[in-house]
Amino acid sequence: MTAPADSLDERGIGNRRTGTAWTLAGMELFVSLSALAGGSAIMTDQWSMPREWLTHTPFETWTAPGVALIAVVALPHLVAAVVAAVPSVPARLGIIGGLLAGSSLMVWIIIQIALLHVFFFLQPVLFVVGIGEIALAIRWRRVRCPSTPGDGAEP
Repeated sequence: MTAPADSLDERGIGNRRTGTAWTLAGMELFVSLSALAGGSAIMTDQWSMPREWLTHTPFETWTAPGVALIAVVALPHLVAAVVAAVPSVPARLGIIGGLLAGSSLMVWIIIQIALLHVFFFLQPVLFVVGIGEIALAIRWRRVRCPSTPGDGAEP
């Protein structure tokens, strides 16, 4: 049994999806699709990534890193996006998903830089995207539902 979309949990969050929630879901979906495309391209050697970059890693080919990108970034972000967007799912799960998705993206970038010893301009961009996901999840948590006109809460 699912709760109605406008019901409240004990903290007043409810299941209501705010503009912040939709922004978070969109960001998570974008990261998911980008990681899926990137992981697939890496696995099939579409980008002809230099194998020398793998010398500091436990991998000999780009197949495992491509699978890892899909498993560690794409799939969790897709799940988080769905959870954030589906009104019948408690908002707290969308918030937790946003926190975990953003954190996992940041950890992925840190590990990538540490293992590859290679810098690419998208690494800091994606790190900031992870921070953005966390910030949106925190903001969504702070929005109390239902809002009353003039209370400053998001519509």
